[in-house]
Amino acid sequence: MFRSYYGLSFNPFDKQNAREKDRFLSKDISEMTSRLDYLKDTRGIGLFTARPGMGKSFALRCFAKSLNPNLYHMEYICLSTVSVMEFYRQLCSVLGVEPRGGKPGMFRAVQEQILYLYKDKKQPLLLAVDEAQYLSTGILEDIKMLMNYGYDSLNCFTLILCGEPHLNSTLKKPVHEALRQHPMGRFILFVHTPLPFPAAITLCVQRPAFVTATFTIEGLIVDSS
Repeated sequence: MFRSYYGLSFNPFDKQNAREKDRFLSKDISEMTSRLDYLKDTRGIGLFTARPGMGKSFALRCFAKSLNPNLYHMEYICLSTVSVMEFYRQLCSVLGVEPRGGKPGMFRAVQEQILYLYKDKKQPLLLAVDEAQYLSTGILEDIKMLMNYGYDSLNCFTLILCGEPHLNSTLKKPVHEALRQHPMGRFILFVHTPLPFPAAITLCVQRPAFVTATFTIEGLIVDSS
C-alpha cells in the first residue's frame, strides 16, 4: 500500500533490493572500504566492530563486488557458532578441498590450498568471518596457527573479522595475545558515527524505485539527538 501512496515501484529500503552501486557512502562505509583495500595488499588481520544493523555485512558485500577475481580470491563465512572441527569443514568447503584426515589433515589441506592460491595462482585469499563475536577460543587459537607460514615469516592471506563491539573485549584476553601480536596484523576498531539521515534519504529517492515523489526532503523532521 505504501508503495503506491509514495509512487514507488519497489521498496528502496529493503535490504533485498539494496544494490552495491546504489550504496550510500557514509564516512564510516568509506573508511571501512579504504581499510579493506589496505588489508587486501598487506594480507594482515582486520577487525571491524559495530552494533547490529549498521552495515558491516553490506560493506563487505560491496568490497567483494569491487575485487578483480583474477587478482584476489574472497570467501565469506557467517556460521560462527560452530566447533573447531566444524569450522575446519567450513574452510575446506569454501576452499574446495576434501575435508578428510581429521583436524591435522584438514589443517594441512587448508594451509596448502591457501599457499597455492597465493604462490601459484597469484590470487591471495581474503577470508571474511562475519558474526565473529561467537567464535570460540579454540577457533581463534587455530586461526593464529593457520596464518603461520614459513616459520611465521610469510603472510599468505587476509583475515577479516566482523562482529559486535564485545568482540574487542574477547580479543583483549591474555589467551589471545599471540593473535593480537601476529606479524603485519592490523586490528582496526570500526565505530559507526550517526548516519546523516537526510543525505541517505536523498540518495534513496534518486533511485529508479521512485516513479513519482510525493514528499520532499525538507519535509523530513530528523531528531539528531
